[in-house]
Amino acid sequence: MPIAGFTRLRKHQFGRQADFGTKVAATRAYPFSGTPSVDLTWTDPEIDTGSRDPVAVPYRGAPELTASLEAPALAYDDLPIMLCGFFGGGETPTGGPAYTWSHDPASTTVDEPDVFTYEFGDDVLTDWFQLGDGMLESLEFTGPDGLGPITASMSWRFGSVASSGSTDSPDNPVVPTGALNVATDDAIVYLKDAEIRIASSYAGLAAGKISDALHSFVLRLSQEVDQKRFANGTQTFDVQAYGPGARTIELECTFAKTSDIVGVGSESDDWMSDDSVNRWVQLVFTSTKMATGATPYSWTFALPMRYYTREEGEIGGNTTVVLTGHAFYDPTGLAGAFESTVVNTIDEAELGEIGS
Repeated sequence: MPIAGFTRLRKHQFGRQADFGTKVAATRAYPFSGTPSVDLTWTDPEIDTGSRDPVAVPYRGAPELTASLEAPALAYDDLPIMLCGFFGGGETPTGGPAYTWSHDPASTTVDEPDVFTYEFGDDVLTDWFQLGDGMLESLEFTGPDGLGPITASMSWRFGSVASSGSTDSPDNPVVPTGALNVATDDAIVYLKDAEIRIASSYAGLAAGKISDALHSFVLRLSQEVDQKRFANGTQTFDVQAYGPGARTIELECTFAKTSDIVGVGSESDDWMSDDSVNRWVQLVFTSTKMATGATPYSWTFALPMRYYTREEGEIGGNTTVVLTGHAFYDPTGLAGAFESTVVNTIDEAELGEIGS
């Protein structure tokens, strides 16, 4: 008989929770790679025992529950869990069967986090983890040189843990949730299907297309997540709430040296200005694959930003310019620091229904 526990039989299943602190059955299996990290913080007490070796039993503390996951070929249908997991806000899609997911995260107030239950395991069904109250601390999208698939890197933080093989922390509901399989016909987000627009105002983006310049990009999103635990007689280390803190959104673009990028009146000129220059940037992805009828899969995101660094690069026999900007709060045109619109085929039930 083969030895049980095959790496190729690992699965990543998520469901958005209706309530904080209440784990739910997964609603979708995702084409991710990586593993969770469950550190129960077992600690030996610093005491005198008359021995060179440990004598007293260790004690547990608040656990560190994280997962570093990768999506090597980002699918349009996998964007909602990432954007909801990072921005929160209880977003629900409109339309159907081509659904539109819109995110306009608040800057001057704090959106309610969207939290997820994560099921991870393999063919050994008595050894599945069930992690609850998950949200993203950081999220990174990379559009590679060569115009291939966008990749995504996720750093998840969880507030509770259970296991199908645990006596004191049993799974509830039972994991793994059955009949969930990774989609076989995903529409992939390719850089070849993207265009970039840069303008001096939000209203100017529609006419701000920059051609023959963008080689690659990296969109980085990170936020501070403060875990709150209260002595409520629950007899668990579970997190009772999150306090999201400062948020950073950064866009790094590698450009060819066209007149839009270098020279007087260019993006590099804006970077080298005596005073910071506000720019508005938008990337528009339109798939060749239809979500339904004549409606293609698509993703558009925009942000107001200011350039902070310029680096020198090279691709093949040509030099390049790498400009990095940080998003800022725009109270007028964008009314925020970031906006995103995704058109795909994921409805609310498949992501997980948010509480009313």
